[in-house]
Amino acid sequence: MKEIVLTLMFAFGVALAHAQTTDSLSFDENDKYIYYQVASEPSVNTDTLYNRALHFLKTAYPSDQLKLNKENKSKLSLTGTGGFMVRKKALVSLQPNAKIEFDLTIEVKGDKYRYWLTNFVVVPYQRDRYANYVPVSGKKIPLEHGYRKLGQKDTDDYIDKLLMNCRWVGAKLKSYMAKTSGLSPAETKLKKIITKEW
Repeated sequence: MKEIVLTLMFAFGVALAHAQTTDSLSFDENDKYIYYQVASEPSVNTDTLYNRALHFLKTAYPSDQLKLNKENKSKLSLTGTGGFMVRKKALVSLQPNAKIEFDLTIEVKGDKYRYWLTNFVVVPYQRDRYANYVPVSGKKIPLEHGYRKLGQKDTDDYIDKLLMNCRWVGAKLKSYMAKTSGLSPAETKLKKIITKEW
């Protein structure tokens, strides 16, 4: 019985380690943290994938969380910027601790697309004299300098939350790319209703 339990624990540990290495933050050629993924949508053409990615950047999140920055139809590339709050637990409630800002790039080629999140910047928050949490003015720390400027505990926490957020953004993007009805309202025809006639 012990052998079976140990074998299962070992197999689970190997599977978990493999999942973490295939889906984690890495460093790019500029020594910046990057979350990079490639996916495919068989039997979907390039223009459709591009339009779905554009629809995702315009409608998936509110503009303060993710917004479209640049659209390059000739290179089939889209760029957006976004950010999310990191909250820490205080006695009874969660309080804003920092905002992590990032850049998102989506490129389409054939029936494949790739996306990556990079240029992560931590904006610390503090309580002002009116007991509101506001960003510390003039303090934006690239995540690569986090261990030196923020400390190991905070930086490890930010990286964990960042990886979780990257996975959420990726999962939402994949759902938009797989939708057949992911067209913007301008592209769909609305039926006119005439109220004067019965």
